[in-house]
Amino acid sequence: MQPDSLTPVPRGLLKQHLLRSLGQYWPRKEEVLDRLPVVEMGFPEITGSLQLVEVTLPEWAKQWGVDGSLVVPIECCMNPSQPTRKKVDWWLAAFLLLECWHERIREQKFGVIHSYSFRLQDWDERVWERAWVNRIALFLREWEATVARQDTTTLFGSLPQAEIRMTHDVDAINKTWSIRIKQSAFLGFNALRLFAKGQAKPAIQRVSQAFRFLFGSSNWFVFSELMDIEKQAGIRSHFNFYADTRIKTLKRWLLDPGYNIDDPNLHRLFENLVKGGWIIGLHQSYDAWKSADLMRTQRTRLQSLVNVAVSTCRQHWLRFSWRDTWAAQAAAGFQCDMTLMFNDRPGFRAAAALNWIPWDHEESHPHQLSIMPTILMDSHFYDYETMSDTKRRSALRYWLNEVVAVRGQAA
Repeated sequence: MQPDSLTPVPRGLLKQHLLRSLGQYWPRKEEVLDRLPVVEMGFPEITGSLQLVEVTLPEWAKQWGVDGSLVVPIECCMNPSQPTRKKVDWWLAAFLLLECWHERIREQKFGVIHSYSFRLQDWDERVWERAWVNRIALFLREWEATVARQDTTTLFGSLPQAEIRMTHDVDAINKTWSIRIKQSAFLGFNALRLFAKGQAKPAIQRVSQAFRFLFGSSNWFVFSELMDIEKQAGIRSHFNFYADTRIKTLKRWLLDPGYNIDDPNLHRLFENLVKGGWIIGLHQSYDAWKSADLMRTQRTRLQSLVNVAVSTCRQHWLRFSWRDTWAAQAAAGFQCDMTLMFNDRPGFRAAAALNWIPWDHEESHPHQLSIMPTILMDSHFYDYETMSDTKRRSALRYWLNEVVAVRGQAA
């Protein structure tokens, strides 16, 4: 039986981990941050859901807040009812947010949520609305420069450029019956949900979409068109392909992609992608989320077909465990994972737009691979929400603008 708590992280290791993870904000002279009068609180024993406290920033730092404030976990405030910047353990706050410590403890107690935010009951959802960890780093950088009476760029170096990575999980290359059944059922479920909310018109639209999807036909092998669009935009995205060659059980037939990685059309596509500078990664099978053996076998098969190293991945259906998935990926030879996001909403799951090496709470040291968090995907705006084109574009701009504002990285 797993314990209900995780091993506390010693202060020295915690701070060292953050200085390394957020190093893009202080490419030089990170040691001067030790001079900051940040209050030091003990590592907390967390027993409940994540609750946040809003901390107002001084005038010289308001640019890095949202409406002049930052939010931190309540456990990081000496006086949560009257939080001030000098009574907050900013290093602890950044660690708990970045490493999703409350989520990890929730998994330890109740089991995996497989990236569905609705399972995090009584959670302060403000945590997913902004890249708070990046903003904390920018605030600490500004604070030290103010104390030292120096220009921030002179003291720490220039801020990085934002990086937004376009990715595609290749779930289908043609419209199979398993795809028709899954998506039609999903649309039908959303129709019932809308009816329950009294939204009859969008519910009827969902029912109509479900029937059209179930019985309609269309060409889904559109890689050439997509590659042309990306060429014109100067983009080279990541394509994650499914490569499981086991005989399909009924469950795998329904839940896994239906194509065969040995399809000759895919082999020609792989050659064109590699020649054109696109990146090919693995989209693991539904049941591989904690199996290094399955991941390794699928990675080896894909690698043999594309003739380049396959070092990146994203789990199918975002099946993910804090304890098992990254450890299995590292053991299978991956160097970067892009699974960290939610199925049912956009947002910053780790309160960060940051490519970093996460903490392994089982081994009490950093993992052996890096994480590029993903902040949104098409289903967030077409399936889980009913949006006009104008509202959809506005929502996309909101999330992308946050990454740019904090000079972060996200997929």
